[in-house]
Amino acid sequence: MRKRLLFAIFPTILGHALLAQQNTAVLPMTYHGVSDSLYALSLLQPTPVSGYVATEMIQKHGPLVGDTDLPSGPVPRSLAPASYQQISTGRGTAAAAGSAFEGPGAGLAGFSMTSTPADPTMAVGPNHIVAWVNNQYVVFSKNGTPLLGPLDGKTLFTGMTNICASTNRGDPILQYDKMADRWILSQFAFTVNGQGSASAPFYQCVAVSTTNNPTGTYYRYSISFSAVGFNDYGKLGVWPDGYYTTYNMYSSGGASLGAGLCASDRIKMLAGDPTATTLCAPAGSYAGGAAFLPADLDGTTLPTTSSQGNIVARFSFGGTSIRLMKVKPNFSTGTITVTNGLGGAPGTYIELPVGPTVVACNGTGGECIPQPNTSTLLDSIGDRLMYRLAFRNRGGQESIVVTQAVDPDGSGPRSSAIRWYEIRAPFSTSPAIYQNATYDPGAKGDRWMSSAAMDKMGNILIGYNVVDATNNLKPSIRIAGRYRSDIRNLLQGESTIVTGTGSQTVRSSGSALTRWGDYTTMQVDPVDDCTFWYIGEYLTTDGVFNWQTRIASFKFNGCI
Repeated sequence: MRKRLLFAIFPTILGHALLAQQNTAVLPMTYHGVSDSLYALSLLQPTPVSGYVATEMIQKHGPLVGDTDLPSGPVPRSLAPASYQQISTGRGTAAAAGSAFEGPGAGLAGFSMTSTPADPTMAVGPNHIVAWVNNQYVVFSKNGTPLLGPLDGKTLFTGMTNICASTNRGDPILQYDKMADRWILSQFAFTVNGQGSASAPFYQCVAVSTTNNPTGTYYRYSISFSAVGFNDYGKLGVWPDGYYTTYNMYSSGGASLGAGLCASDRIKMLAGDPTATTLCAPAGSYAGGAAFLPADLDGTTLPTTSSQGNIVARFSFGGTSIRLMKVKPNFSTGTITVTNGLGGAPGTYIELPVGPTVVACNGTGGECIPQPNTSTLLDSIGDRLMYRLAFRNRGGQESIVVTQAVDPDGSGPRSSAIRWYEIRAPFSTSPAIYQNATYDPGAKGDRWMSSAAMDKMGNILIGYNVVDATNNLKPSIRIAGRYRSDIRNLLQGESTIVTGTGSQTVRSSGSALTRWGDYTTMQVDPVDDCTFWYIGEYLTTDGVFNWQTRIASFKFNGCI
């Protein structure tokens, strides 16, 4: 029987999002003390059992709840800017290549291949890079030397009194908190029922480092979602007043329940305070849909205002807009609000039209990306914006950059290209999409699984996967970028991080393995605020459960 657990706690009123603050969900959050050093815990990790059978991750990323009627209250809008279609490029990428090395995966010594997809993500600090995939992480020096790991994700939660310590489900997300010089590592935990679906208890397992050493000790917390639903596809944004997280919520039976929009008490978690809380808005605080991203602060300049809280954004799947909302927690009163930040009622949002848009795969956002040497089509994840929602304040000029996969020829035979956006003045009364373009060089091949960021000079870099079945290019990793001074809506030519020599094919059962990944990650180095770091997925031979990842850095000339 399918249970709609979320709505028992998060009611809606006639499909509208008019909910009082007292409906805030204060989730059970347990402090589990200070861990031993991650180095010491690594010595306790057992040797992998020979012949371990890898499995695909339990929960797929969708389907998602669609948008419903607009909520009551003011809904600021802007005119849709023209969307530029770029099929030609001028000069090659001006970003100079730096370090490049193998990340966690089949190509790294000691890695145990236990699941797919990879979901590669990483955080970059002053001296280290921590890269995490399903289901292990590695601490690297910036020249690519593995300093610790590969370690199971659950290793950090050893000794905790719930399934955070005993399960290794993945869907990792991690960050380096530049304001505090600390690391945040997190994954979800759940059990599996007889039908192979996620089942309660549901947890988000979170660790915050006690120092700037990622191999040292951590304050550990577990957040229980069991009374709410399955907290899938978690994304984390670091903000001055909280650690903001967004989830796609599901019932134990797999029914989509909408969005989980949450904030955890950053100040208390940095101190290892047992009274730290996590607040989540009612699912009905938005008129429908899920797959939100929280804004994540880049650079050292704080947002111009803290009164509106943090920004969460999503693409209006089936529509033609990006929707911004403001999540504002009050940890003293135990309440949280979700509004447009401009005096609107609960559930109001800012709608930014992007013009006529067909998402990847002829509008389905699903599985359509062809590969050489196989009939297996890869999943575009085209129904959502792609991680991260990178926020930067450059001396009062505030911008958000974000990407998604769109169909470059509407209902034609092509599958996927990269749409990228720059949204300016997101906290003002008139935020606007300043850049809005589709990158499709040569009008050939397919590009997807992208992630973007902006350096302190305003230069933008985007990393992504590319494949061209017609011209025998197997899934590879590339980047493209632009100087701040370049012509608006244009990226420079591509640069290749690694050319893949394998296509993803079929499982042992003979069925196609279509899931390539749910996200990749572009970060900016906090040391110079100029160097971009990207991690993405590729294969060296045709097959399944044999993926690899690559980490590479780039820097635009003139960024000092």
